[in-house]
Amino acid sequence: MTRLSIRQMQMMVAIADTGSMSDAAVQLGLTQSALSHRLKEAERLLGVALFTRGQRRLHTTSAGKRLLHAARTVLGELERTEQDIQRLAVGIEEVVRLGVEACGGYHWLPEGLSNLAERHSQVGVKIVPDVSLEPCRALRRGHVDLALVAASHPPVGYETVLLRRDELRLATPHDHPFAQRDWVDAEDVASEPYIAYHTTPEKGREYEQLFSPAGVLPAKVISAGVTDAVLSLVRGGLGVSILPAWTLLPYLAQGDLSSVALTDRGLYLNWYLVMRQGEAEGSATRRLAHALRDRLGRS
Repeated sequence: MTRLSIRQMQMMVAIADTGSMSDAAVQLGLTQSALSHRLKEAERLLGVALFTRGQRRLHTTSAGKRLLHAARTVLGELERTEQDIQRLAVGIEEVVRLGVEACGGYHWLPEGLSNLAERHSQVGVKIVPDVSLEPCRALRRGHVDLALVAASHPPVGYETVLLRRDELRLATPHDHPFAQRDWVDAEDVASEPYIAYHTTPEKGREYEQLFSPAGVLPAKVISAGVTDAVLSLVRGGLGVSILPAWTLLPYLAQGDLSSVALTDRGLYLNWYLVMRQGEAEGSATRRLAHALRDRLGRS
């Protein structure tokens, strides 16, 4: 039988996150004296100190670190269990965790999920937002069940469903000189400040298809993290960026951005729905992948 309660585990997380008894008490809706008593009781039950006091904040001891890890795991699993039970109560029997690459956006989500609701009403979808820079890594680690990624070739070591073919395009302010041209080359793009999601080149994208073959790199790169931030900087005239046409679609409708072809031949990639190898036939993950392909896919 465990000695600690859920409330004491919540206490561990609150104190560790805030570093302060007073702030943790406010977060938990307790008085500071009540929280102090709860901490002392946990330390008495375990026979060890869980926190030490530093100059500005409380720090977990070695025992506290171990308990904190367990508390986060237990509370996270409890939260997921409650959510699953709530879904079961409204007829959703399985939930697929979906990770979307940063440049994927979510403009397609209502249309894509409407097909799932029509065909598989018992399957629910949970978007996992904090894996957008490395969705395949999150898939490998079991944090998501399905990933939407853009690449020139299918990711190696996974099972993939081809969703659609797409073109890489240069995004510029509507009044930029490049916006009047039919296409631009690597040297043109490299002459401008370049706005990217992050500074690590992505396989099969603009560095591999455009910059490397030409032997040039942008002189200045601004890391912006998410699509809205990338295009806000482009819109403000701080640089240019390269994004898939599908991603740019809803932003171009606003009228203050333009899209220009890259090279006289164009540069292309594919959108893939990626799952772990050996995914069971008929699983909720496969059903979601096929529902998205049937509604959103095109050549």
